Amino acid sequence: MVMFFSVQSYAIPVSPIIGLGQENLGLEASKFIPNSDKGFKFQPNIAGVLRVGISAFGFSAGYSFRGSEKEIDPAKAKTDMTEIQLGYNAENWGIDGFYQTYKGFFTEGTSAVQNYPDLEFKHFGFISRYAFNDSEFSVGGLLDQSYPVTQTATKYYLVGGLNEDIMNTDVSLLQQENAGIDQGFEDMRKLRSFIAKLGVGAGTQWVSESRFFVGGLFDILGSYANYKFESINGESTLSDSTMSFNMKLGFGYSGEKYKSGMSLSTDITNLKTPGRGLLSPSSNRILIYFRWLADL
Repeated sequence: MVMFFSVQSYAIPVSPIIGLGQENLGLEASKFIPNSDKGFKFQPNIAGVLRVGISAFGFSAGYSFRGSEKEIDPAKAKTDMTEIQLGYNAENWGIDGFYQTYKGFFTEGTSAVQNYPDLEFKHFGFISRYAFNDSEFSVGGLLDQSYPVTQTATKYYLVGGLNEDIMNTDVSLLQQENAGIDQGFEDMRKLRSFIAKLGVGAGTQWVSESRFFVGGLFDILGSYANYKFESINGESTLSDSTMSFNMKLGFGYSGEKYKSGMSLSTDITNLKTPGRGLLSPSSNRILIYFRWLADL
């Protein structure tokens, strides 16, 4: 469960927000066999997430952590997590920083569930965007109406960013039916990557006369990374390119006094490994929110 409180100043004086939702960071392991998408996922075991934050004058800060000590399934590895978000978003440009750390995963898509209580993954960096055209579409408006949603509009962006990913495990990521299919991936115990991203994005929203709206945003980015691996046989390095993707959806009601809605977002980065495989962190968020305009 996510609880979010903020104050935003733009064309209107004050707009507090309260929201409920869920967020997590999962890892997909794939591409072990050439010309095949065969793979499985590492999922966190979290029953609820608590999120607190504040925003004003375009600046925002948020902190997310476990809101409950309960697991989705007590038989699966317990997950400890922390997420920090910092950002600034104006009408035509913005920058968002993030720090995510998760420890404790279980597998999904394997013949039997495998627990990885000591598997740790850290994902941090920033992404920024600059609009090619001037319109009433904004990312903040799409996700939580922190910017006014007033009319149907489309906007195109130049998108770029930097991030670092760190993975640590005390045992092989490939076990049971996956053992032996990719020795480089199987022997890996640590991965560290520094990634530069550059690409384009497009966002659009449709607003009805009754002020209901629906919209979406999609980014595609080329990523160039420097990797350092630690395996049971020693250390190695690699420089290579992959693709990254961001997708955000939102819908709701943008009344003059009261605003409400729901937003979904997914950010996917593809990481190379010492073998043929890919390890792809996917950051996901769902938020149901309510805003109201309150004069100072």
